[in-house]
Amino acid sequence: MPKVFATPKEGVLVRHETGKQLEAAGEAVERNSYWLRRERDGDVTLGEVPEAAAEVAPEAASGSTATTKKK
Repeated sequence: MPKVFATPKEGVLVRHETGKQLEAAGEAVERNSYWLRRERDGDVTLGEVPEAAAEVAPEAASGSTATTKKK
């Protein structure tokens, strides 16, 4: 599914489908009916994904927290 860059309108708290709050600066998200409804309702602005966000988005979307601790 293609990605779009979702930015919440000023003063509006917008949540992902999972309940996580959308960052005020915006985030790359899957273009699906959930985000299209948020746009139609006037809660977010959808646009093209900036290159910097496109590189980070796959890691953020997977939710991976690959940290290793050394003993």
